[in-house]
Amino acid sequence: MLFVSILISSCIDRIDITIPKSNTSQLVVDGVITDSPGPYTVKLSLSESVDGFLKYTRPVTAKQVTLFDNVGNSEVLEEVETGTFQTKPSGIRGVVGREYYIRIETRDAKIYESLPDKLNPVGTLDSLYYEFESYQALNEETQYGFRFFINSQGLPEGNDLLRWKFTSVFELDAEPKLRLVPCRNGAPCACAAPPECSGWTVNRQGSVVKVGDCTCCTCWVTRPETKPHLGDYQFAENRQGKRIEVGYIPLDYFPFLKGKNRAEVQQMSLSRQAFDYWKEIQVQKEGAASLFQSPAGKLTTTIFEKNGTGRALGIFYASAVKKKQRYLTGDDVPIKFSRIPFWDCEMGTGRIPQSCLLAYPFSSTTPPEDWQ
Repeated sequence: MLFVSILISSCIDRIDITIPKSNTSQLVVDGVITDSPGPYTVKLSLSESVDGFLKYTRPVTAKQVTLFDNVGNSEVLEEVETGTFQTKPSGIRGVVGREYYIRIETRDAKIYESLPDKLNPVGTLDSLYYEFESYQALNEETQYGFRFFINSQGLPEGNDLLRWKFTSVFELDAEPKLRLVPCRNGAPCACAAPPECSGWTVNRQGSVVKVGDCTCCTCWVTRPETKPHLGDYQFAENRQGKRIEVGYIPLDYFPFLKGKNRAEVQQMSLSRQAFDYWKEIQVQKEGAASLFQSPAGKLTTTIFEKNGTGRALGIFYASAVKKKQRYLTGDDVPIKFSRIPFWDCEMGTGRIPQSCLLAYPFSSTTPPEDWQ
């Protein structure tokens, strides 16, 4: 089966980061409030140090998670699944100029609070565009893909500390009714075995018959960002940024076979403390493959135990957001695929005989709300 390795999740900034070795687990907090409509999400998990890297072991619940602003508003978040807390869609809303923080009451009677973070205004995101490129490593096939760039504008007044979050989603069509497995006599790819979600089944005569509608034939697959991209326009000429690289979409056969690919970049304002946090993540991600990477020191955090000496890892921050999207289809691919990859028993037919939910990580049968 085709295997795709993706490092992090899209809706939450899940990134491996280096931490000092420790034998104890730590609370990890990951959340943001923006000036876009909610709900806003806070995720809690436990971490442990394995070979010097932060590994997310499991989600963890809490007694209560509360979001506050500096003008007297607050909201208790609802736990929608273990470790995932959300505001109501009609609940508290991020407002430029206000400060926000969260309070976490754990099951073991500890209280953690994030440092108040100001929701700063953000400049304009003028354009999102791409260049098609090729790359050939030594003794390997040529790789192709779309490199994305943005032009943007800062504000005449303000700190102009920015983050550009790049994600992409592609539409995937599968044909799970074609799934084949080895037969009892050992013959490979000889016996039909459509999953229940395909709407097809094998009757007593061994024929594949339709029994319902397919619920796993079309999926939308998210490719999360691999590292944060940051910028500081404070000292830039006219507070402008031109041709800033923000992301990359590899040219793979199945994502471009029939459906659409969408690139999205969010331009997010940051406070100084949030900028410093994401800068540390960026440096660690960019230096991960370097022999000369500096050893990890004390990890930046904005979450501390109230009336105690403990601290959590991670961040809760506030951000104003501007975004742009760009759709790609097979018509935007300037080359022809030289070969059709195999997928299990489908030998070069260009079909996926499996539930689309199992074909790629981070798949959903529900399209993004603003999918076009």
